Amino acid sequence: MKRIVLITMIIWSGIGQVSGQEKLTFEDAIAIALRENHQIEIARNNAAIANNNVNIGNADLLPSLSVNGTVTLQDSRTGSPASDSTTGTAQLQTGYTLFDGLGNIYRFKKLQAGGRLGDLEARDLIETTLLQVSSAYYGAASAYENLTIARDLLAISEERLERAKKRSLYGQARTIDVLSARVDYISDQVTFTQAQFAYDEARRSLNVLLNRDINRKFAFKTGVKYREDYDLTALTASALSRNAAYLAAGERYRQSRYDLKIARANHMPRLDLTASYGFNKYADGLGLSLAEMDNSFRIAASLNLNLFNGFKTTIQRQNARITLKNRELAREQARLNLEREVIGAYESYKNSLQVLYLEKGYVEAAELNFKRARELYNLGQVTTTQFREAQLNLIRARSNLSSARYEARLREIEMLRLTGQLIK
Repeated sequence: MKRIVLITMIIWSGIGQVSGQEKLTFEDAIAIALRENHQIEIARNNAAIANNNVNIGNADLLPSLSVNGTVTLQDSRTGSPASDSTTGTAQLQTGYTLFDGLGNIYRFKKLQAGGRLGDLEARDLIETTLLQVSSAYYGAASAYENLTIARDLLAISEERLERAKKRSLYGQARTIDVLSARVDYISDQVTFTQAQFAYDEARRSLNVLLNRDINRKFAFKTGVKYREDYDLTALTASALSRNAAYLAAGERYRQSRYDLKIARANHMPRLDLTASYGFNKYADGLGLSLAEMDNSFRIAASLNLNLFNGFKTTIQRQNARITLKNRELAREQARLNLEREVIGAYESYKNSLQVLYLEKGYVEAAELNFKRARELYNLGQVTTTQFREAQLNLIRARSNLSSARYEARLREIEMLRLTGQLIK
């Protein structure tokens, strides 16, 4: 008896500690992940790199400017007579490509598409990570509810065991009834221990995603609300205009279009303009003075047309055309896959709501059945096996309802991710 009371006190103490901890809502978990998750931070950094590359200088649309200086010392001991000399030059030089078949314009447009692609890839990774956080949060919440259910199961078995012992003392119960109650009580202790372990594991997994102390404890706000007014046509339209992965396929297609135009530009003549201004000085002997230096200014234009380079330019253009076709096919495939996934997610969400409705009815029926079985068991009108069956049916119904509740919510979040509405 003392052992049973001690175990019960430990269990209720553990549950009490959980209930007294901070409440972590789903919105809190998402907000923390957006601030602290490492994968999300990496995604943002990658997007920043892609946007930094969107610069006209990277597309050769800005002139180049350089400063060059040389000093040459010549010491000749072999001639007759021996001669030493020093030559020094300093030059400021600039260059600019006036025309290259508009290749620099297309390179800049490709960089712009790359910047948009970086943002979309970052958003896709962020949304995927938030989906993981959502799954971890509701998985931990479900584990917490299962822990509570296991506690209630154990409490009922404890009450039944105590009642069987008292009835046995007064000769109203057989020894087999006490042993059966003890076996079920020990079995429920195992169930509770496993539920506690599952909850702790789920809590640690969520803490990792939130970049918090892995052993940090918290409780859940387990209420969940659902929308039932989603329209499939509107969802599909939203997905085609906002889904990050699908839009990224479109940006890759645009980049390939610019690659083809760049390849074509390589067949065009190239016109470069260079200008320089510098100083030079020649002096006998090993020494250089800055006095009486000669200065010069030079400007030049060069025209270059590649007539033949071993078909490299032609092959580049052909490959660019093939890559463009592949990207077009990939974009079309992405559209078909997205439409299928949106329909599947929508139907899955509707089905999960229907299952949730049925599970609620199952719990109501199981509660009434257990209440009646408990009354009859106390009156000695049902067997231990019948009472245990009613008890397990109730626990199973509650656990299924908990799983259905969070499964429906995760289906909704996946649907929002596909339609580009998870991040606003």
